[in-house]
Amino acid sequence: MNRLTTRELHDLLHRQASLCVSLYLPVEKVGQDTRQGVIRLKKMLRSITQELRARGLKPQAIEELLQPAEVLVNNTLFWEHQDQGLALFLDENGLIQHALHQPCEESVTISDQFMLLPLIMDLAIDDSYYVLSLSLDDTRIYLAQRSSLTELDLPQPRSLKFVMNSYNLEKQLQHHSPSKGKGTIFHGSDSVKDQEKLRIEEFFRLLEAGLRSVMKEDRPMVVACVDYLFPIFKSACRNFDIIDSNISGSPENMKKEELMTQSWQLVEPMLTRKQTEAIEQYHNRAGSNRVAQTIDHIMPAALQGRIETLLIQRNYYIWGDCAESTGKVLTQLDQPKRFGDPDLLSEAARLTLLQSGQVYVLDQADMPDETQCAAILRF
Repeated sequence: MNRLTTRELHDLLHRQASLCVSLYLPVEKVGQDTRQGVIRLKKMLRSITQELRARGLKPQAIEELLQPAEVLVNNTLFWEHQDQGLALFLDENGLIQHALHQPCEESVTISDQFMLLPLIMDLAIDDSYYVLSLSLDDTRIYLAQRSSLTELDLPQPRSLKFVMNSYNLEKQLQHHSPSKGKGTIFHGSDSVKDQEKLRIEEFFRLLEAGLRSVMKEDRPMVVACVDYLFPIFKSACRNFDIIDSNISGSPENMKKEELMTQSWQLVEPMLTRKQTEAIEQYHNRAGSNRVAQTIDHIMPAALQGRIETLLIQRNYYIWGDCAESTGKVLTQLDQPKRFGDPDLLSEAARLTLLQSGQVYVLDQADMPDETQCAAILRF
C-alpha cells in the first residue's frame, strides 16, 4: 500500500454515513511477529461485533459491514507487505485501507464519519527523503526515513567506468564503420585535470536520468560523497532538491547505519521547518485573542472555521460531548462513555482540515505552554 496522499485525506474527510468504523493497529514488517497484526485485528473485530450488537444492529448488517476486514485475517501475503501501522475504514461502501509509516496506538472509533487523527499525524510527519551514495565507482540511491534506509534499483550508468567503456566501444565501432559520424568529444583544456572534470560532469548528467526513473516523488536529497564531487554534482543536476551540505567522505566505507544517522541530522531541520514555524508563531501571538489553549475554546473556533493552525499532543485524548450547532463543550471525560466513541480533539482536527487549516501532532515536550492542545486563530 502506498502512502496516503493529501487528495485521499481530503476525500476521507468528506465521507459521512450512518455508520463509519475506523480501526488503527500497529503491525510488524518481518518474521513471525507479522502474525501479531492478525491477532490484533481478530480481537478488534470481535469487540466491534459485540458493540454493534449492543447498539441494536442486526447480525446480517454487522457481517456485511465487517466482511471486507474479515477477509484480511487469512491473507498471509497482505500481512507480509505492511509498514509500521495499518488504518482500516469500513462503511456501507466497503473497505478503505492505508499503510502508516509511523507506529500507531491500537484504537477503534464508531461514528458517522471516520476518525482520521492518526492518518493526519502520519501525513504531517512525512519524514521521507533520498540519500544518494555518490561514487565514481558504484553510485547507489536510497529512500530514507528517520529509522530506515531502503535501496532503490538504480539503472546504469552507476559508475564513471561504465560511461567511459561505453564511449570506448562507440569509438571502436565508428573506427571500423564507413560512417563519418562523430562520437562524444570532450572540449576544453588539454590538462588531464580539466578533462577528468568534464568526464565526471558527463557521468553525472547521464546519472540524473537514471535517478529520475526511480525517484517517484519530489523529496529532499542528501548526498554522501568525497567533498570535491559535491559541487560538480550540484552544478550538473540542478533540478533535484539537494540539501546544502553533504555527508563528507567515501560512501563505500560507510555503513548503512552511519548514512541513516548522518543524513537525518542534515535533513531534519528542513522536514520539520513548517512545524517549527507554527510553534514560533504561536509563541509570538501568546497572550492575545488570536490563540486558544483549551478544548472549551478550540471546539467552537473549529466549528466556526477560525482555526488557522491546531497543535495537539501526541496520544492525548479528550472524550465528551459538544453542541452540534455551537461547538460548546458540554462534558469532558478521561474515558469514552462506550466502546468506539470518538474523541473531541480528533473532531477538532477534522473540522480544522475541512476549513483548510493545518494540524500538527507534537510530542509533549514540544507543546507550547505545557498544554495538550493549542490553536492559532485566523480572527
